[in-house]
Amino acid sequence: MAAANTTKIYGLKISTCTKRVLTALEEKNVTGYEVVTVDVSKGEHKSAEFKKKQPFGLIPKLEDDQVELFESRAIARYVAERYADQGTNLLGPTLKERALVNQWLEVESQNYTPPIFGLLTEKVYKLRRGLTTDEAKAAEHKAKLSQVLDVYEAHLASHDFLAGSFYSLADLVHLPYTAMLWVTGDSDLITTQPNVNKWWERISSRPAWQKVWAMK
Repeated sequence: MAAANTTKIYGLKISTCTKRVLTALEEKNVTGYEVVTVDVSKGEHKSAEFKKKQPFGLIPKLEDDQVELFESRAIARYVAERYADQGTNLLGPTLKERALVNQWLEVESQNYTPPIFGLLTEKVYKLRRGLTTDEAKAAEHKAKLSQVLDVYEAHLASHDFLAGSFYSLADLVHLPYTAMLWVTGDSDLITTQPNVNKWWERISSRPAWQKVWAMK
């Protein structure tokens, strides 16, 4: 009998970064993992106890029989590598393809997601704290993201997915924050770019993401 899966994800199912990790697990057909809720609304992620697990007081955190790991992109890559022989190949079969996956992983973290996080901060997180949106800053973040998406639009004119003809971790990591553009009211940034919109429809319709997105 196979050993039980000991994978634990400390996080929150509604969290964007936790969803990034859960989507990787689902794409790799990993079953039996456990999501241990860390209630950020109560400040549990900043508790001394949790900081023993994650010294920066952020979610998610992975623990299994091999490693303890934080940072969602690092966890997702670990999942893709550990379970390389099952589920979707998220890293690419050749050196060239793996290099392109890594390139777009960097683009997502350095260029794509920061302005979306800025929009979320101004239009969602500030309001939850009783603060007022700085419309000038929100417009600045939207303009920055628009410029980034112009690059994506040109690239995706000749590619179905970011690293080429196959769905990969490079596409997967974009899912949680892109979905939040419908929350901030900025989905037009996606829908008005024909190639970007087709790409979004391809990646967001995948069963793994649909399952994770529905998690509450």
